[in-house]
Amino acid sequence: MESKQFLVISILLVLLGIISRNFIFLILAAVSVILVRPNFLKIDILARKVKGFILFNRKIIEEEYRIIDGILEGKGEYKAFVIVDDIPFDYRDLSNEGLRAKVVSFHKVLDVVDNVDIIFMKKSINKNKFLESLFRRAQNLRVITEADPSNEKAKNELLMVQEMIKKISEGEPPFQYIIYFVVTSLSREQALASATLLRKGLESIGIKARLAMTSEVEDFITSGYIRRKEKVGFPTQIPYFTVFSIPKSPTYQIISDGVYLGKEIGTARSVFWNLEKTMNPHVLVIGPSGAGKTEFLISTGVKINTWYHIPVVFFDVKNDIKLRLRRKGIKPVVLNPLIYSINLLKIYENINQGIYVSQLENIISNSFRMDKYSSSILYKVITEAFNRFQEPTWNSVIELINQLDVTEEVKIYLSKIVNKIKSVDIESSDESLVDKIEEGVYVIDLSLIKSEELKRFVIYSILVKIINKYNIADDKLKISLVIDEAWTILRSESEDYSLVADIIKRGRGYGIVLMMATQNLYDLGELSDIFLENSGLLVFMNNGDKKFWSEVKRFANLSEEEIYRELSFLGRGEGVIRFIGDPRPLVVKLDTFAS
Repeated sequence: MESKQFLVISILLVLLGIISRNFIFLILAAVSVILVRPNFLKIDILARKVKGFILFNRKIIEEEYRIIDGILEGKGEYKAFVIVDDIPFDYRDLSNEGLRAKVVSFHKVLDVVDNVDIIFMKKSINKNKFLESLFRRAQNLRVITEADPSNEKAKNELLMVQEMIKKISEGEPPFQYIIYFVVTSLSREQALASATLLRKGLESIGIKARLAMTSEVEDFITSGYIRRKEKVGFPTQIPYFTVFSIPKSPTYQIISDGVYLGKEIGTARSVFWNLEKTMNPHVLVIGPSGAGKTEFLISTGVKINTWYHIPVVFFDVKNDIKLRLRRKGIKPVVLNPLIYSINLLKIYENINQGIYVSQLENIISNSFRMDKYSSSILYKVITEAFNRFQEPTWNSVIELINQLDVTEEVKIYLSKIVNKIKSVDIESSDESLVDKIEEGVYVIDLSLIKSEELKRFVIYSILVKIINKYNIADDKLKISLVIDEAWTILRSESEDYSLVADIIKRGRGYGIVLMMATQNLYDLGELSDIFLENSGLLVFMNNGDKKFWSEVKRFANLSEEEIYRELSFLGRGEGVIRFIGDPRPLVVKLDTFAS
């Protein structure tokens, strides 16, 4: 309606301009037309040209060419079209040798057939809208598979959709594409035979292809653009058709910002770790004595404190971390558990008593490697202590143990454990050790505790107290904990009593950045796969043992050639790093205090 009113006004302005011979009215009329239809002239002319071009192309096809059963005939030549439907893998699924073999095989397939042209057409799409459609599709498929667990087709499609979502989250931009192989021959039969041979060759190396239909050949020739129905793909799916090779490199958003880790060996590119973008903020460093593990942990821990403004707490088992920090001009706050009480029998107000007693059972069972029977009795006693006493103490726990209807041997065993606990958890009404932790760099000095059992107990106790202190349901990082010589606690972890494994699996759930170092994979105990598969940053430091690197291959995409030529000869402070969700490793000269 408004457009019609503007047009009426425009006509009146033109008439006034003619009658009065005043160009101002004509200019105003032109402006009003542009306001109503800004692209009027351009669109009309362009539409006529495009329409004329398509009609012209169709006329040429009708006069000089004809398409029968997908074969284009004309001027004494026959062209068969092979369309790529899917490339169901990408270069990251292959080793260096595997990818090289695929590329060589691809070109061998092309050499079998004479006169083959490759036409690759690509069109960008809206990533956010495409992601939304994938999430909706995934949700629908989950409903279908839950209602009918035997629906294998829905299960397979769900896996495919989840893989596409993963690719986009890793930074790959989706796009629409179509790939034509055009085979030119002197006879219809030869063109069809060559195209069929080409299709089978492509399928032999995993590329799904088929002969084009007549309508598809017409679409390509007359329109020359990608229609909405075409395939959606990702850069890593089409390495054969790119001019340049695709480097093995983790997601750019993860390694381009955040905490500085070091420089990539070979390219001298700076490598960072963005804790705000990573799914899991935990670090696991594995390497022999003298490799530079401790220096890397200290350096990275201090950077996290500086960059993200959260407290960092070092567990100093050998009395060397605080000395190294001081040599670098950093004055940490030293907290000794023999001076400042852990106050393990005091519960934070926001923590359920039943849950906390279970946590205490886990701490004590793992620390002293108790059997399930003894552990369950201790759980019952501690529960009774909280129910009977307003402020229970370890002495009251011993009192209840002596009242148990069990053998004297069990009473002595449990009392002995509680007496050990009393020696490091001094009962005090003062502020607990964990409550003293605020902003800054802290060192928990464990060097005066000689018993491995009590070291484990103190570390586990502080871990649980920190979990409960920062138990707020948000995605923010609140504290960083650094444990050198982590074998002290990791070997004790089990599926029944898993404290560290639970922190690792929860990712950002607790708001804790847990950084650990140990000498070899065996130190990780029976839950090693959980630690290795779920740590946000894995660092494997120089190790001349080829068997070690063969085991590392399970968690990082390494080739035998890389192990033989490069990794077996890494120097001090050098290592392979791998980010969670991305098996592509980087070989890095790590940034440490020593370097």
